[in-house]
Amino acid sequence: MTQTIETIFSLAMPYRETLDIRRTVYTGGDGPRVAVTAGIHGDELEGLYVCHRLAAWLDQLQRSNPQHLLGQIELYPALNPLGLDTLTRSVPVFDSDLNRSFPGSQQGDLPKRLAAAVMSALDGASLVVDIHASNIYLREIPQVRINSEFSDILVPLAEQANLDLIWIHGAATVLEATVAHSLNSRGTPCLVVEMGVGMRLTPDYCEQLTIGLLHLWQGLGVLAPEVTLPALTHHPMVADDSNVHYLNAQTSGMFVPSAAHWTDVRRGELLGTIVSPFHGDILSEVRSPVDGVLFTLREYPLVYEGSLMARIMARKGGAR
Repeated sequence: MTQTIETIFSLAMPYRETLDIRRTVYTGGDGPRVAVTAGIHGDELEGLYVCHRLAAWLDQLQRSNPQHLLGQIELYPALNPLGLDTLTRSVPVFDSDLNRSFPGSQQGDLPKRLAAAVMSALDGASLVVDIHASNIYLREIPQVRINSEFSDILVPLAEQANLDLIWIHGAATVLEATVAHSLNSRGTPCLVVEMGVGMRLTPDYCEQLTIGLLHLWQGLGVLAPEVTLPALTHHPMVADDSNVHYLNAQTSGMFVPSAAHWTDVRRGELLGTIVSPFHGDILSEVRSPVDGVLFTLREYPLVYEGSLMARIMARKGGAR
């Protein structure tokens, strides 16, 4: 078992600086090759910590039982280092969303060139997991989001990832320019994980996903069967466009939640209120339209008319 740090893209910048995209590669036998990508948006930090936790686990494996790594594991913690340096979602200067630049082009602008280098590096992997946080406004439970076009292949993999929700959504044109859609279209399976909130860490969520990834890799034959792993603790519910309800603000103001994130709610239950800092009246009540589970809840309190405050998955039967 060997560990190397490799540069997949390098570009000289002004003032003697260099933009480098690096990966950490753990190589064992000739088994399957898997990868984890993170930091494609500079305001999403959960995936960076997951890469750290995976690296710590693999470092320990290298010291104790290196023969138990049967394949190759690649960690890409910072696909958008300029965005991470400036805490901006997009690629600075270009003001371009890197995850809307795939599959990229070697002759394009910087985001397109970055995307092309990432696609080349990931091509042919047995599984790629692309980790995202939510934005700074919303908190999400750990979930896998899957385009319905690829659900037959991806749902069985997602069910092993120790997450709380699998959300199967319909195809949308904008998704075709993401790393996940581009990889899946080329036959490289890619799961998109979203969890937590932007610019923050949720260590419990990260540990939950880390355990799921280790189990996924063992099931694929990357890790030996005799490796002892922490037990899976979560089994996902499945949502689709037919049972996900969006709650949008009816007026501008401050949203004050009265329900806890990731809890069961009943139809008509008060989830929060929108109030004004200028007077004591309640401007609007936010109530659940269905019996279900509150899996998205607004983290940033200021809202404008139409702002998303929550998502609820209506139950199709069975208990959580």
